[in-house]
Amino acid sequence: MTEQLNKRINVVLTTLLAFFIPLFPNILPILIVLIALNWLIFVPNFSNSFGVIKDNKGLQLMILLYIFHVIGLTYTSNYYFASEILETKFSFLIIPLTFAAYLYVIKTNFYKYLKFFIYGCLAYSLFCFGYACYAFFKPVYTDLYGVLYNLGANYFYYSYLSSVFHPSYISMYSIIALFGILYLSKEKIIAIDFKWIAAILFLSFFVLLLSSKAGWIGLLLFYVCCFVHFVKKKKLISILGLIILVLSFFLALNVYYTPDFSKRIPKIETIKNAINEKDGNNQTVTTGSDGSGSRIFVWKAAVEIIKENFLFGVGTGDSKDKMLQKYLEKGMLTEYNFGLNSHNQFLNTAISIGILGLLLLMSMFGLTFYYGIKYNELLLYSFSLIVSLNLLFESMFERQSGVIFFVFLNTLICLKFLPNKK
Repeated sequence: MTEQLNKRINVVLTTLLAFFIPLFPNILPILIVLIALNWLIFVPNFSNSFGVIKDNKGLQLMILLYIFHVIGLTYTSNYYFASEILETKFSFLIIPLTFAAYLYVIKTNFYKYLKFFIYGCLAYSLFCFGYACYAFFKPVYTDLYGVLYNLGANYFYYSYLSSVFHPSYISMYSIIALFGILYLSKEKIIAIDFKWIAAILFLSFFVLLLSSKAGWIGLLLFYVCCFVHFVKKKKLISILGLIILVLSFFLALNVYYTPDFSKRIPKIETIKNAINEKDGNNQTVTTGSDGSGSRIFVWKAAVEIIKENFLFGVGTGDSKDKMLQKYLEKGMLTEYNFGLNSHNQFLNTAISIGILGLLLLMSMFGLTFYYGIKYNELLLYSFSLIVSLNLLFESMFERQSGVIFFVFLNTLICLKFLPNKK
C-alpha cells in the first residue's frame, strides 16, 4: 500500500467517525478498528506516531490516563468490572496512537472533520424531532409500568426526545457543535447566513428540550460568546434577536408547552436539605428526593471514599462496589437501589486510581484551556470548559459515548493546535 492511499483511507474513515459519533454509536467501534488496521498496514506509521506523541503533551496525558487504569488492576478485587472499564476506555490509548501518524493530514482536514461532526449533530436532532412529531400526531402509546400512555407533548422532552443517547451526552455534543459553528465563522470557513442561523436556533431549541442542566449552562456560555463576537463585528441587533427568540422559547416551555419541563429546574430547598442533611423541620435526611439532591449525597459519599484511599484509589474495578457499600453505611437507600455511580467523572477517577489520576485528568483540560487562552483559540477553551462542566455532573468516561467523543475531538485538537517541536 502506498503512503498516499493509506492517508486517503484515513481521511475517509475519520470523516465517517466524526459524522457518526453523534448519530450512530454502534458503528463507532468498527470504524476505530478499521482506522487502527489501516494504521498497522503501513509500517512507517509506527515511528511517525511515537515521534509525534513524544513531542505532544496532550496525547501523552490521554495515554498516561489509560496506563494508570491498567496499573490499577494490580490492586483491584473486581477484575470483571475492571476489564469492562479498560475496554470502555481503550480509545484513550488507540486513538491518540493511530492518529498521531497523520499529523499533517489532520491539520489539513481539521475543518472538514469539524463540519461533519456538526452535520451529524444536526442529523440526529432532526431524527429526534421527526420521531417526536410522529409519536405526537399518530399517536404512539408508551408502556409505563404495564400501562399504555399517550405522552403527548412529552415526546418532545428529555429522554423521550433522545432515545439513542442520554440527554446529557447529546446536549454536550450539540453545544460543542454550536461552538464549532461559531469557530468556523471566526476562521472565515463559513459565513453565518440564513441556513447557519437556522442550524444554531434548531440546536439551541434541541438543547432546551433535552433539559440537561449542564446543557443549559453550556448554552448560556455559548450565547455569551456569541454576544461578544457579534458586538465586535457590530452586529448587535442580530445576536439580540437570537437571544430574545431563545429566551422566549425557554419561557414558553415552562409556562405551557411541556408539562414536565419545569421539573428539571433544581429546587433550592432540596439542594439545601441535601447539603445540611436536614429538612425544613430539622429532621435528618439521608437520601435524595430528586436528581439534584441525590447528586449531592453521592458526591459527599464519594469524597469520603477518596479521603480513605487518597493516594492510589480503590483500584480500577472497585469504585462501584465501594460506592454501594458507602450508601448502605450512610442509609442512602434511594442511591443504593438505583446503583448510582458518583455522577462526577473527577470524583470517579479519584476513587478508582487516586489523586494522581485525578491530577492527570485535570491536566488534560488545563492544557487545552491554557493554549486556548494563550492563542485566543475559541474552540480550545470552549471545548475544555464544556466537557469539564459536563464531567462535574456525569461520569461520562464510564461509557463509550463519552470516551470516544472526547478522545476523538481532543486528539484532533491536540494535533491541530498544540505545539509540536518537529
